[in-house]
Amino acid sequence: MEMKIKYVPWIITGCYFLFGSLWILLSDTILYQITDNFMISKQIGLYKGWFFVLITCLLLYFLLKRLLFLNQSTQDRLYESEERYRRLVESSPYSIVLYQDGKIVYSNQAGLDMMGVRSRESLDEQTRSPVANQTDALHIRSILKQLQNEPEVDAKTKEYQIINEEGNIIDVESTFTPIFFKDKNAIIIQTKDITDQKTALKELWEAKQMIQAIISASPIAIVTLDLNSTVRSWNPAAEKIFGWNRHEIIGKPVPIVPEEEKDISIAEIVKHGHIVNKEVKRKRKDGSYVYAVLSTAPIQDEMGEINGIMAAFMDVTDTKKTEEALMKTEKLSAVGQLAASVAHEIRNPLTSVKGFIQLLQRDEEIARNAPYLSIILSEMDRMDDIIKDLLVLAKPQAERFTTLLVNDLLSYVVQLLNSQASLYNISFIMELTEEVLSIYGEENQLKQVFINLIKNAIEAMPVGGTVTIETYRDGDHVTVTIEDEGVGIPAHKIKTLGEPFYTTKEDGTGLGLLSSFRIIENHEGSLNFESKEGVGTKVTVSLPLPKQKGEGTGQL
Repeated sequence: MEMKIKYVPWIITGCYFLFGSLWILLSDTILYQITDNFMISKQIGLYKGWFFVLITCLLLYFLLKRLLFLNQSTQDRLYESEERYRRLVESSPYSIVLYQDGKIVYSNQAGLDMMGVRSRESLDEQTRSPVANQTDALHIRSILKQLQNEPEVDAKTKEYQIINEEGNIIDVESTFTPIFFKDKNAIIIQTKDITDQKTALKELWEAKQMIQAIISASPIAIVTLDLNSTVRSWNPAAEKIFGWNRHEIIGKPVPIVPEEEKDISIAEIVKHGHIVNKEVKRKRKDGSYVYAVLSTAPIQDEMGEINGIMAAFMDVTDTKKTEEALMKTEKLSAVGQLAASVAHEIRNPLTSVKGFIQLLQRDEEIARNAPYLSIILSEMDRMDDIIKDLLVLAKPQAERFTTLLVNDLLSYVVQLLNSQASLYNISFIMELTEEVLSIYGEENQLKQVFINLIKNAIEAMPVGGTVTIETYRDGDHVTVTIEDEGVGIPAHKIKTLGEPFYTTKEDGTGLGLLSSFRIIENHEGSLNFESKEGVGTKVTVSLPLPKQKGEGTGQL
């Protein structure tokens, strides 16, 4: 049983009083009952007194011995406890300082090492505050003053910088805990060096900022998804390529995979790992499609478990268009070479035949008996025009370019095709601009283009309808639109229009649109088709206006 030292005198006094009172009371009662003889009673009382003294001394001896043993045991345990705490404090990697009466009364070795001094007395000799920042120093003084005056206040923690005796700046974090030591208020200051932690956090932050800057500046769309295909991040390139703003799409399912596209699932990516340079088709916000090269990588959590994927899309739409244009150019080149070769071979015998027929025409008798010679010559002239059109596929006839009025050119073509349109019960609506617009080009070639396009519009309406022709100025270009109400062209066939020998007609050769594309290209223009099945087709021809004098030469 443990007891406090201050209670020992009271315990001894109490025990002595209790035992003495009981002894006197009981011994006298027994003595009076044994004898009435005074002398005998006096003699027995004397023995009783000596016996009481003996018994009392024995009791006090054993009681004091027990109390001294308990006190020594308590002191030993207290010493062991103090020794454990002392070793714990001394071996602590953190600085532990006892602050009392406005000064440091104790510091462990870690505290001395942190401050760069050898003894606690060296701390007292310091004339300057070790706190690097004056504002932090004032704040720490106010914390110490508050805890000194109000020990019941909870512990406080603060991060700041100190400068040790060697002049090194150290980032630290201190916890100020109020205690009661030697009957006075005191404060335990536990401080740990967080310089490495701060440096690591700074490097981590800088690395994160660098990665974010790279992702933000990257021309490649970088998207992160969780395992449910919900968008986690969406960089500016993804906004540009796909059209969705990051605020519109983060936290929502990714909407860029077309329904008809058979695509690799996230589960398959998790199973097989990385995907590198897989060409895919994706959908933009406006409904159009973009072709991209996809690369993926799994994202792992701190336990090494995959919790999402990173997908990088490199837009190759323009590259594919360039490749298609290159293939088309190569086809046109091959067809052009073939057309030039065939036209050259046909033109030689045709010239000979035409010359002999003209010779026969000079003989009046033959001319009178063969009235069809003029028709033959007319058809041969038409054949010669067809051969010239074939030569267009080989190279442009730039030397025959002249300034042409667009409205006059279209009016001539419509007048030429009016009779054919009447046979199909087709009428023309002419919405020609009142502005006088001219272009620089080869008249017969452009006539041929518009004849081809308007004939196609007529033939697309076997039961009749209306062909609307419109002209207007669009910046530095003249735009001509030809719109019919025909059967339309399937969407998948529009991109193949103008390819050699490709046609939607049963008896067509595909050379009409081919030569039209080539002619417009030679005139530095463009030819585009928009069509919807069952509604009709709209063809847009754009040709540049003639350059003004000095334009393009650096003159003002």
